[in-house]
Amino acid sequence: MKWLLICGLLVLAVAAVGYRALQSDVFDTGSPLRVGEGPLVLLDETLSIDELPQGWAHRSFFRITPTDYKMVEEDNRQALQCTSNSSGSILAREMDVPVETLPVLSWNWKITHPINSEVDEDTKEGDDHPARFFLRFENEAREKIHTEIIWSNQKYLPGEYKIIGDFYHLVANGLDVNVGSWHSESIHLGKLYKDIGGTGIPTLKVLGFFCDSDNAGGQSKAFFNDVTLSAN
Repeated sequence: MKWLLICGLLVLAVAAVGYRALQSDVFDTGSPLRVGEGPLVLLDETLSIDELPQGWAHRSFFRITPTDYKMVEEDNRQALQCTSNSSGSILAREMDVPVETLPVLSWNWKITHPINSEVDEDTKEGDDHPARFFLRFENEAREKIHTEIIWSNQKYLPGEYKIIGDFYHLVANGLDVNVGSWHSESIHLGKLYKDIGGTGIPTLKVLGFFCDSDNAGGQSKAFFNDVTLSAN
């Protein structure tokens, strides 16, 4: 009887550890990127996906093949290449950047293989995009709010919001007519935070690359370059 009790306690302990692991925040690396002198540049040629530097995390999802991320040279530019094949994952940098200090997110991106699907991108079943940013904000009360900046597939124009439930996706660019060329973008994060219902004084806590085609199936390829946070 005593042996059964001990075994039962061990099973419970293992289950508790597993549950905490599942609940842990993979983006809490203990090494956030903070404000220094001048703009913050997120990508450079030293980024190794196989051996991520401190502060970076690659979040995969249960039973979903991760997106393939790697630094390459594209059109004589150092760029992050994101390739999906019925896959999806988030490559992210932990941040600790007051939005009022560096409110402007700017970047270049190019889509060479867009998402082609008959599934409506307004639905969870069709919520795939060849390129997007994942962002987490936190205010002084430690209230968190998440959003994404996306390349739309068929329906949305720059400046519009795709909303699924209560989750906001800001469209920065998209549509097949813009595929194959580099596009320069910039977003004011303070305005974005207010638009999605954020309150208080926001700090950017996570900035991630999220390219996926796992919901409806299919393939995509995109490139990011010169991703920067700046004062203007």
